[in-house]
Amino acid sequence: MIRLHDHHLSGNGHKVRMLLSMLGLDHEHIFTDVPGGLPQKDPAFAALNPLLQIPILEDDGTVIWDSQAILAYLARRYGPDWFPLEPKSAAQVMQWLSFATNEINNSLQQARLYYLLGEHIDIDLMTRRGMRVLAILDRELVNRAWLATDRPTIADLACYPYVGLSRQGKLPLDDFRHVIAWMERIEALPGYVSMPGLLGTPPIP
Repeated sequence: MIRLHDHHLSGNGHKVRMLLSMLGLDHEHIFTDVPGGLPQKDPAFAALNPLLQIPILEDDGTVIWDSQAILAYLARRYGPDWFPLEPKSAAQVMQWLSFATNEINNSLQQARLYYLLGEHIDIDLMTRRGMRVLAILDRELVNRAWLATDRPTIADLACYPYVGLSRQGKLPLDDFRHVIAWMERIEALPGYVSMPGLLGTPPIP
């Protein structure tokens, strides 16, 4: 049985939840209260991930942490079309996984944390970075439907959540029409699941 340690407000966890659903994989969801400090109080959690972060995936004794690594693992084991091995396509997927880890996490995600959790963050810097990220994505999606190849891949799932949640970081997502159209294509995929904070879902209390 696949087990996912996660929090329902985690954008990184949402990437994994989407792929698990799209692949039709049964799994057990283990709520992990990272904002409440649970990992620091649980030695068993630290044994799974020394960084004390979510998401964490357990699959028949294999433990994977880092959302991008989990996406790659699930795709290669259960849905290889989501992560092609042809060299050019694989490199293009990896480019966008890196973009999700670096540019998106260090802009859109941080702006959301500032407003959602009151984190001590340079919000002006994160807003400028976030606008640059959205502009890059919008420009890249002018003439293509998906980020890496001619079909959806884990590159799209990796970038989607914090882009979709960027309204919570007070960023003008709706000004970027090609990004919005790309999001709508992802949301129309079979097995898509949403999360609080995305458009069309109840607001976070």
